[in-house]
Amino acid sequence: MTRSPRPSAEDLKALDPDGTFRDRLEADRAAISQLSETGDFDKLRRIVHALAGAAGTLGFAEIGDIAIELDDHFTEGRPIAATEIARLLAALEQGLGKPEKSA
Repeated sequence: MTRSPRPSAEDLKALDPDGTFRDRLEADRAAISQLSETGDFDKLRRIVHALAGAAGTLGFAEIGDIAIELDDHFTEGRPIAATEIARLLAALEQGLGKPEKSA
């Protein structure tokens, strides 16, 4: 098991000086939800790939780990289950401090 990066406050300030990454996560969360419903997996893949590269580095380790798993599925041509998308959405909501939705 690899360790996810845990950036310091200084690192985060250098990597995201204007603090807009959280806004990007919110936009990504909304887009992932919509794209998974419409079946636009090309756009979904691009968002997941970007999250896989950035989320862990910017202090959102769980989001990054799940995004890496999904990115691997896309790369290997494996299907993405709705439960895997739901897991990513839940991690995004938790990372953004949003209350979990009841099923």
